[in-house]
Amino acid sequence: MEWWRVGIALGLPWLTGTLWLRVLWRDTPTGFWPMALGYGGILGWLAVTVLLRVQAALDVPPDFNIPILIMTVLLLPAGWLWWRRRSPRAVHAHSPYVSEIGKMGGCTQTLWTRVLFVALLLWLGWRLIDLAQEIWWQPLYPWDAWTTWTVRPRVWAELRQWLPFVAPQQWLADPSGSMYTIYAWTYPYTVPLLTLWSALAYGGWNETAANLPWLGAVLALGLGFYGQARLWGVTPLLALIFTWLLLSLPLLDTHVALAGYADLWLATIFGLAVIACFQWIRDGDRRQGGLALLLALACPTIKLEGMVWLLLFVPVLLVARLHKKWLLTLAGLMLILVGAWWLAGGVEFSLPGLGAFRLTPALIEVPYLGRFALGYRGSWDPVLMNFLVLANWHLFGYLMLLTIGVAGVSAFKHGIKRWQAAGLVFVGGSLFALFVLFFLTDAQLWAEQYTSINRVFLEFVPAFLFWILTVFQSLISTNDLPVADNSAGGSLSHTEHSPI
Repeated sequence: MEWWRVGIALGLPWLTGTLWLRVLWRDTPTGFWPMALGYGGILGWLAVTVLLRVQAALDVPPDFNIPILIMTVLLLPAGWLWWRRRSPRAVHAHSPYVSEIGKMGGCTQTLWTRVLFVALLLWLGWRLIDLAQEIWWQPLYPWDAWTTWTVRPRVWAELRQWLPFVAPQQWLADPSGSMYTIYAWTYPYTVPLLTLWSALAYGGWNETAANLPWLGAVLALGLGFYGQARLWGVTPLLALIFTWLLLSLPLLDTHVALAGYADLWLATIFGLAVIACFQWIRDGDRRQGGLALLLALACPTIKLEGMVWLLLFVPVLLVARLHKKWLLTLAGLMLILVGAWWLAGGVEFSLPGLGAFRLTPALIEVPYLGRFALGYRGSWDPVLMNFLVLANWHLFGYLMLLTIGVAGVSAFKHGIKRWQAAGLVFVGGSLFALFVLFFLTDAQLWAEQYTSINRVFLEFVPAFLFWILTVFQSLISTNDLPVADNSAGGSLSHTEHSPI
């Protein structure tokens, strides 16, 4: 009975999120259902964490029944609306089970192409089964899970109280013993709440139940990635090849098998947000923009660096929405402001409820994020070893370098569309943020120790791989989507309608 409740706890929010996306998409374009399943699962689980936060705010003990009842109430109207819009003709035309293998993108495919599609699908299925066995059999293992992410949900699940986790000094000064502390007591609560949700469904603390959401995260990532690739116009085989490239990365699979770290969740949510943002910029679909906004705003609730990664959307949005002259004007103003900031020695200010901010050429101090001394101190050896020599990423580092070169040459020779410029800005901004982190701050120790350099990079990999897919798809496509310059996908050059 316990495992039935766990299945309901994980499946019902997933179904609710998926059906509400189906309601929002009145049509069902090619690739919709995988996309809806991936994004709907993540949105449904995030909704559950919101309900648990409401419980905590109202001082209601951690409970499984109230959130699952609310999710059921949310499911019913979505299911009714979906059922009402169905028709035999629409079901046949848009069935998610029709044409992926048979029609394969609307063109005649050879037998070997279909065989390869099925083989890759079986390969991915077997890989997910293998990872599920690791989660089912292996007890909680990762160090960060022991010390950070699982301590809070285990306390809440076993004691059935929302006991606070406070700073060590406050914990030492508390004579009641009703407070707890961990080293990372300021870390966000979303991942612990996801872990707690499975434990509440089981009826008590169980490490297998607590780790099962990690399998759901990678499944949602794969479905969302594949569905968005199909919506982009990629053939089923190419979309599945890139999905296979993503889900076969050794480090990503390690974060599933050794469930407990939060990096997989941030990689999934941030990656799906960036992919939806790319779709919105390219075709102006506001529904994709809404998905991007919801998931981007969730990033700071996953890990602290999610607050910084959220800022990476700003230059992307500016490139997507502003005309070239305004972009140049804004870039000039930013250079002037940065120069003034440098000459003034930085700025210091305080915000009520947050604390003091210090942004100087030698120091960055931001409440909750931490204090970082600035100065070039990194080394390229760990970067080259981790991304070009060791087996953590297969050949992803070489593929990334190749794509950057191809995108640059293509932009120089043929011009660049607005969505392509936005993709390049995102990749460049992300790599610059990683450079600052690992070369200009004390985090360079994480690179030298071969630890967080890979975990942090994992958070960007789904978005990077989808960008790589769009670059090569634009090279092989013969009818790329033309959009007016003032909309999301307009060109930044005189060759707006030229195929690349």
